[in-house]
Amino acid sequence: MLEIIGVKQLYKDIQKIAKRTAKGESFLVVSRSKPIFEINPHQQPKKQRGKKRTLLEEFEELQFNSGEKDLSKKIDKIVYGV
Repeated sequence: MLEIIGVKQLYKDIQKIAKRTAKGESFLVVSRSKPIFEINPHQQPKKQRGKKRTLLEEFEELQFNSGEKDLSKKIDKIVYGV
Protein backbone atom coordinates (compact mmCIF):
# COMPACT_ATOMS: atom_id res chain seq x y z
CA MET A 1 0.00 0.00 0.00
CA LEU A 2 1.23 3.49 -0.84
CA GLU A 3 2.07 5.87 1.96
CA ILE A 4 1.12 9.44 1.11
CA ILE A 5 3.79 12.06 1.76
CA GLY A 6 4.13 15.71 0.86
CA VAL A 7 6.89 17.25 -1.22
CA LYS A 8 8.25 19.04 1.86
CA GLN A 9 8.41 15.78 3.81
CA LEU A 10 10.19 14.10 0.89
CA TYR A 11 12.75 16.91 0.77
CA LYS A 12 13.26 16.78 4.53
CA ASP A 13 13.41 12.97 4.91
CA ILE A 14 14.87 11.87 1.56
CA GLN A 15 17.43 9.50 3.12
CA LYS A 16 14.86 7.79 5.35
CA ILE A 17 12.44 7.44 2.44
CA ALA A 18 15.19 6.03 0.22
CA LYS A 19 16.05 3.39 2.84
CA ARG A 20 12.39 2.47 3.32
CA THR A 21 11.93 2.23 -0.45
CA ALA A 22 14.93 -0.09 -0.68
CA LYS A 23 13.16 -2.33 1.86
CA GLY A 24 10.09 -2.55 -0.38
CA GLU A 25 7.85 0.35 0.64
CA SER A 26 6.13 2.65 -1.87
CA PHE A 27 5.16 6.30 -1.58
CA LEU A 28 2.75 8.68 -3.30
CA VAL A 29 4.12 12.21 -3.31
CA VAL A 30 1.53 14.99 -3.26
CA SER A 31 1.66 18.74 -3.62
CA ARG A 32 -1.29 20.82 -2.46
CA SER A 33 -3.31 17.62 -2.04
CA LYS A 34 -2.75 16.58 -5.67
CA PRO A 35 -0.74 13.47 -6.59
CA ILE A 36 2.50 14.32 -8.37
CA PHE A 37 4.43 11.03 -8.63
CA GLU A 38 5.06 7.66 -7.00
CA ILE A 39 8.23 6.27 -5.52
CA ASN A 40 8.50 2.48 -5.88
CA PRO A 41 11.29 -0.01 -5.16
CA HIS A 42 13.40 -1.04 -8.12
CA GLN A 43 12.54 -4.52 -9.44
CA GLN A 44 15.35 -6.45 -11.10
CA PRO A 45 14.41 -8.65 -14.04
CA LYS A 46 14.12 -12.36 -13.19
CA LYS A 47 17.29 -13.27 -15.09
CA GLN A 48 19.43 -10.98 -12.94
CA ARG A 49 18.19 -12.19 -9.57
CA GLY A 50 20.58 -15.12 -9.57
CA LYS A 51 17.77 -17.67 -9.53
CA LYS A 52 18.03 -20.20 -12.31
CA ARG A 53 14.83 -20.37 -14.31
CA THR A 54 13.08 -23.68 -14.73
CA LEU A 55 11.94 -25.04 -18.06
CA LEU A 56 8.35 -24.55 -17.01
CA GLU A 57 8.98 -20.84 -16.38
CA GLU A 58 10.53 -20.51 -19.84
CA PHE A 59 7.64 -22.36 -21.48
CA GLU A 60 5.14 -20.12 -19.71
CA GLU A 61 6.65 -17.14 -21.51
CA LEU A 62 6.03 -18.70 -24.90
CA GLN A 63 2.83 -17.71 -26.58
CA PHE A 64 1.74 -20.65 -28.67
CA ASN A 65 -0.83 -18.60 -30.51
CA SER A 66 1.66 -15.83 -31.32
CA GLY A 67 1.95 -16.86 -34.96
CA GLU A 68 5.63 -17.75 -34.73
CA LYS A 69 6.74 -19.73 -37.76
CA ASP A 70 9.43 -21.82 -36.09
CA LEU A 71 7.98 -22.39 -32.64
CA SER A 72 9.49 -25.90 -32.49
CA LYS A 73 12.97 -24.39 -32.94
CA LYS A 74 12.30 -22.03 -30.07
CA ILE A 75 11.22 -24.96 -27.88
CA ASP A 76 14.33 -26.95 -28.89
CA LYS A 77 16.48 -23.98 -27.90
CA ILE A 78 14.90 -23.88 -24.45
CA VAL A 79 14.97 -27.63 -23.84
CA TYR A 80 18.24 -28.62 -25.48
CA GLY A 81 20.12 -25.32 -25.56
CA VAL A 82 20.49 -25.66 -29.33
